[in-house]
Amino acid sequence: MVCLNLVSRHQMTSLHMLRRNALDVALWGLCMICVILMLKASTDSAPTWAKGPWVQLALSPFPTGNQIAFDVSVGVLVSLFVYVLVVRIPERKKRQRLKANLRRQYSNLKEECITNFLFACNGSASLDLVDQLKDRETFKHYFKKKITPDQERWDAVLNGMNDQTVAAIVQELSIFRREVEFTLTAIDVDDPQVFAFLRHLTRALHRTGDWSSGYDEIKPMSQFMWSMHTGWDWVHGYTGKDAIAEMIDAI
Repeated sequence: MVCLNLVSRHQMTSLHMLRRNALDVALWGLCMICVILMLKASTDSAPTWAKGPWVQLALSPFPTGNQIAFDVSVGVLVSLFVYVLVVRIPERKKRQRLKANLRRQYSNLKEECITNFLFACNGSASLDLVDQLKDRETFKHYFKKKITPDQERWDAVLNGMNDQTVAAIVQELSIFRREVEFTLTAIDVDDPQVFAFLRHLTRALHRTGDWSSGYDEIKPMSQFMWSMHTGWDWVHGYTGKDAIAEMIDAI
């Protein structure tokens, strides 16, 4: 449960966004500096839009070394263009593909888990209901509903679990864990909080291999699954957030 608590403390503020895009900001800054230096050191007349007194003063040539400044600026601009074209754009597309894949895998995981829950308590599962229960509030209200005076539907899920059902859920979690591990090795997650969350998540998913349908063994599964599907954690209660989905988006 520790891994799902981290996101509650992780707020994607402008500072985090700036840190995630620090390289892009630096590249744009360097590009603007080089453009200004190139215009300032150029022997051509100033462009028509640079006729104001302040602009002309800013773009007036250096007393000496204009050709060196011009050549260096053009060289840096060309290098930046090549870097963006050959490295940055393919890297961003790769990141987007892997994030989209991880989102699909997470959605598939939730669908498979919900399907098993419904079979455990109802003996059947409709596709429409499974899709509806992917919403956190709908999931919480549906499984918190009393089906007998002393039993909620979630209790019926846990009571209806057998070794085969638990094994099916563990298998889906193992598949998702491998997808998370592949993503972490394939791309550089530069936000330390996101990286730490995903590493904690992989360890928590690895421990799910010990789950079984025994009375004591079913409790960790109940806590983990309820947290994953409702956004609940030990510290803040119901957060209204999907911890894992937010961290995938923040990669």
